[in-house]
Parts: sequence; C-alpha cells; structure tokens
Amino acid sequence: MSTTVSTYVDAKLNELANSRSHFEKLFYFLEDEELLFIPEGELWSAIECIEHINNVNEVYLPQLTKICQLENAKERESLTLSGFQKWVGNKMAPLSSAGSKVPAPKSIQPRRLRNPDLKIAPQKVMENFISDLSQLEKIIRIIPHSKELSNARVQSVVPAVKLKALTAIEILVPHIQRHMEQAQRILEGGRNAKLEAEANKNPDLIYPTAPTKE
Repeated sequence: MSTTVSTYVDAKLNELANSRSHFEKLFYFLEDEELLFIPEGELWSAIECIEHINNVNEVYLPQLTKICQLENAKERESLTLSGFQKWVGNKMAPLSSAGSKVPAPKSIQPRRLRNPDLKIAPQKVMENFISDLSQLEKIIRIIPHSKELSNARVQSVVPAVKLKALTAIEILVPHIQRHMEQAQRILEGGRNAKLEAEANKNPDLIYPTAPTKE
C-alpha cells in the first residue's frame, strides 16, 4: 500500500517530536546518580539506554547524511514500504507496542559492558542525543522524497549486512522509542528503590552504583 511522501515524512517527524518530548520530561533536571543507577533486575542504567541509542545513530547517521548529498536524485510523490521494511519497523517498536526483544551487538552496547574502565559523562551523552535527533530530522526531510536516495545502501550495525537508507530510517525511529521506554522503566525502578531505602532508613541502598567522587 502506497502513501504520499509528505504523509510519511510528517508521521516520522511526529514520532521524533514525541521522542524528544519524552526525553525532556524524563531526563531534564536529574542528578548524575539518578542517571547512573541500575535498579535490581536491570542490566543498564537510564543514561546507558541513551548511550546505546547514540551508538546506533553513530553507525547510520554519517552514512545517511552522505546519501542526502547525492546528485541527480529524482523526486517522487509517493512511496511503498517493502514487506521487510514493515517487518523490521514493527520488530524495533517498543515492547509495549508488540515489538520484539533484539539482542544488541557488543559493539553498540554501553561502554561499561565493553570496558569497565571507560567512564560515561551523562551531560555529554544527552547533548549528543539531542544533536543526533536534529540530524535525523533533517535526513527524514530529504531521503524519502527520492527513490534513488531511499534505495541507496548503508552498512548496518551487523558488519556483513547492508540495508537500504529507507530501511535504516524504519529502524532508527522506533529504536529511539523502545529505549526511551526502557529508560523510563529504569528511572521508575530507581525512584522506587530510593523510596524503599528511605522507608528502611538505609541511605546506603539509594544509589549503590553511582560513582564515588574523588
């Protein structure tokens, strides 16, 4: 089923706007200890969810930006997603929206899991996230308008696999949403742990994973 390019672009931009708003509500004004806390039962902290999003974006955005600069691309009025593009978009959707669990390759996992000695700077991670969102918005305003650009290939996070540019967009937009949902769950778990620690009058249980200041 085909749709107009303008309708497709507007829908994707709206999804990104919702992700930006969700991020601002969740992350603004939080202390580092809240961002770095890993509640019981979780593997990542909230800020590591954003770091992972950034890691994935760093693979795709530079390639997609170069595709936007290709010459002699013809403009089109409508587009049709392939069965694979629909499938991968649904698979990357938030788990609450029937998305599927997808193991992250080690290369795009949070740096702490790749090398415990690597430190994370929450403020820098958040700045990179906002910058990448803005760049992805620009890309979405360009690539879908051309069949040639949409079909240009990019290297995926799996080295042996190349994807069409439009497929990459179908991955990136819901991928942000799914990990924003994960970050929200982790932050709520951290608040619950803090309330429990305060109720038990045991401050040592509040944020045990926060780094100590030298």
